[in-house]
Amino acid sequence: MKALIKKESFFLKKFFIQTLRREMIPIEIIDTNGHKYSTAQQDIKHKILIKDRKFFKALISPNAFSLGEAYVKGYFDISGSIRELYELICDKLLNMDQRKGMLTLFSNFFVKARKKEKENIEYHYNVPCDFYRLFLGQTMGYTCGYYTSEKASMDEAQNEKMDIICRKLRLKKGDNLLDIGCGWGNFAVYAAKHYDVDVTGITLSSEQKEYAENWVKAEGLSQKINIKILNYRDLGTESFNKISCVGMSEHVGKANMKNFFKIVHKCLKKGGLFMQHTITTNTDRKKGYENSFLDKFMFPGGELMFEHDLVNMASSSGFELLNAENYRTHYVKTLNDWIIRMERQKDKLLKIVSDNVYRIYHIFFIGSLISFKTKEISIFQNLYYKTDSDNISTDNFLSSYSKNETRIA
Repeated sequence: MKALIKKESFFLKKFFIQTLRREMIPIEIIDTNGHKYSTAQQDIKHKILIKDRKFFKALISPNAFSLGEAYVKGYFDISGSIRELYELICDKLLNMDQRKGMLTLFSNFFVKARKKEKENIEYHYNVPCDFYRLFLGQTMGYTCGYYTSEKASMDEAQNEKMDIICRKLRLKKGDNLLDIGCGWGNFAVYAAKHYDVDVTGITLSSEQKEYAENWVKAEGLSQKINIKILNYRDLGTESFNKISCVGMSEHVGKANMKNFFKIVHKCLKKGGLFMQHTITTNTDRKKGYENSFLDKFMFPGGELMFEHDLVNMASSSGFELLNAENYRTHYVKTLNDWIIRMERQKDKLLKIVSDNVYRIYHIFFIGSLISFKTKEISIFQNLYYKTDSDNISTDNFLSSYSKNETRIA
């Protein structure tokens, strides 16, 4: 490694620069001594500023992990659109297997022991709420929105997504809704406010619980919403006629998913509806990468699954699938909006978290966008029904987009 570092210019000229030129990637590179190297005579939109010679370790076997980790640790900076350059390099510089390795950032989490679940959630979601609010917006929706048009704002898309879930669940006054992984309380507040339902929200993050309770109080919904620190495994005997799980299933893991469905099925009353909104994988990968970017920096614990595996597990647990929709393209647009907001609010974000934390989220969103865009991962809304043989009704089998008269304006 020492020899590699000492011969920085050699690797720049003989490896990195030549490769970029061959792949026709126009870029200017500035090394740690201030020397400049260009891969083209014109149309240069991006510059890479190498700040630490450890950057070259990532070039020994370049992949999404090594480049992402080098960025997170501040070994280099980029002027111009980081998203565009990262996408360009991943497309042209990395081979097919390495590009597919991008998926490992999101799909191959380790399945942790139960006692690790709470600290895994705390690790990610106990970053100060003010940090998230600057790029998630007023709705604090930390999963994809639903864009009814290209002109729709992110807040409009998030509200539309929540309303779609409410309509799919046929929420109405008197319903008792369980929201598993309630986050900062956005869906609980929306459902109680617009559909007059009683909501129990559960989370493993103390930071989220405090934020959600303050939000509930500010909306005057304390009699309608109860937020708890509770693992889904410990739900007990209380039953609900509607259950939602929006953006939490990714933390469950394949080994625990069947038990998850059984617990949800047990908590759901006969004739009840369960909405699972979750990211899925479209690529078969080996299980577990100990040094993966995601397991190391973002989501310790968890695992993505194939859509058909989720449906099969739900079916074997007693559920009937009523509706399944892929919102992949909506997540592409959502992530793009998050990235734009992050970059615009960078100075404010860096007053809340360290540069290292900012870089972790920034590159994670960029990598996620690329994986959704290239169809390596998707996001599905699956609506399940707990069969009630004694009371067969067509109500739950109506189109989920039928006009819903139960919504409060």
